[in-house]
Amino acid sequence: MAKKDELIEKVYSKLQILQSKQFSAQQRDVLEALLQDGANYTKSEVISISEDFRTKEAK
Repeated sequence: MAKKDELIEKVYSKLQILQSKQFSAQQRDVLEALLQDGANYTKSEVISISEDFRTKEAK
């Protein structure tokens, strides 16, 4: 059981994330390609995935 001082992040499906106004249309397009169908993600995971992609060096 979680302690009171521990924060539990909500998880969201790919569809919920793509419908969210939290991210710009451009970010949602990128996330549509990067996120796996059927998987759930926390907000911090989605931000991390997006940032990793954005800062990745092009080949």
